[in-house]
Amino acid sequence: MYLTLLRKGSFVFLWLAQITSTFAVQLYKIGVVVVIFEQTGSTLQAAGVLVATSLPYVLVGQLAGALVDRYPRKRMLIGVALAQALLVGVSTLLMGEVLNIWLAYVVVAGLSLTDAFYKPAMLSLLPTLVDKAALVHANSLIHSTNYAVMALGYGLGGIMILQFGLATIVAINLVLFLLAALLVTRIVVVPGLVARQARKNAEPIWRSIRSGLAYLRQHDLARSLITMEFLEHWPHAIWTAALMLAFTIEGFKVGEEFFGYQNAVYFGSNIIGAAIAVAFASRLGKRPGWVIIINALLMALLTVVYALTANIWLALLVMLLYGLPMALRDVAQDSLLQATIKGEVLGRVYATRQMLANLAFMVAGLLLAGLADLIPIRAVYLLGAGLYFLTAFYALAQASLRQAALLPAIPEPAEVAATLGGFEP
Repeated sequence: MYLTLLRKGSFVFLWLAQITSTFAVQLYKIGVVVVIFEQTGSTLQAAGVLVATSLPYVLVGQLAGALVDRYPRKRMLIGVALAQALLVGVSTLLMGEVLNIWLAYVVVAGLSLTDAFYKPAMLSLLPTLVDKAALVHANSLIHSTNYAVMALGYGLGGIMILQFGLATIVAINLVLFLLAALLVTRIVVVPGLVARQARKNAEPIWRSIRSGLAYLRQHDLARSLITMEFLEHWPHAIWTAALMLAFTIEGFKVGEEFFGYQNAVYFGSNIIGAAIAVAFASRLGKRPGWVIIINALLMALLTVVYALTANIWLALLVMLLYGLPMALRDVAQDSLLQATIKGEVLGRVYATRQMLANLAFMVAGLLLAGLADLIPIRAVYLLGAGLYFLTAFYALAQASLRQAALLPAIPEPAEVAATLGGFEP
């Protein structure tokens, strides 16, 4: 199946553009977090990057989804990549010898603002480039390589910022974003999809947003998946760079380099997990809901172990075990959404998921970062473990998740199709 996918030129260009863009964004954000923490010594100040990262998704989430479903997704991806290049290019002119924290926040916020359009457009375009039977394999390939470049970004971000400064990272980002835009221009889009999107252009934006939300309310599986992701992003906030950096220094009593090692191990295990998803794609397609449920339970248990240990090597083992099922979960979730939701509304569904997840992540990140300045860091992580258990119980209670399957695809309720006025699949 890999060879079949790699023969599809448009998929390969989308895949390479996603790798390039992800690496650029990750490299900048991690570098900024390390510098701010070093300059201020405050977990809460470093968590300001979290706000700059998450708030734009919350503010423009619904608008982004409506526009992704309204206009050609290929053009949107090109425009986003060019906007990101312009943003980092302008920041180079304004950057001084010492990092201006507020300027860094603005750049991070700008990257997130553009990414709020990029991710829904990319994930919504993918099902039009590959067959439904290949969705699990395509998502596995995208996730595995994304994890690889994120691990590389975590590992290199802190090192490069200390060795070469932020200006070097910005220059690299400028080149990478321009390359991403060039790669997207090579994608060939299905003409029928462009025509159906063109018919949507006459619909008012507010009506498009409302119809997307109505569709989501009536689609049991999509609603369960998005609600679960919203719930689990509250405890996900304990894994922000600011809190992990504080735990590494205060909880394990080791240097900052082990912060990078933990993330490298985590993303490395994500790569293995995504490869496992490819190897067992047919089985994953039959029980993707249970993969998601079991992953939620494992996250809770492993977080308890992590919070209670003082041994950095055991913590690295936990990161290894943590990443394997998480990768399988990510592949299962994206494949389920792409296989069971109509293409004309997929952008709005992804944007809503992104908006709610970032809202939870931002609020929880601020609250937990504030708590970390007041109470022991281990207590913060134990609180996160408790929230993971609540998320797992919610997932287990959802019949739509327990019964979810990709092979064969889940039929949509008649009333869901009617919400969109009978659009073709």
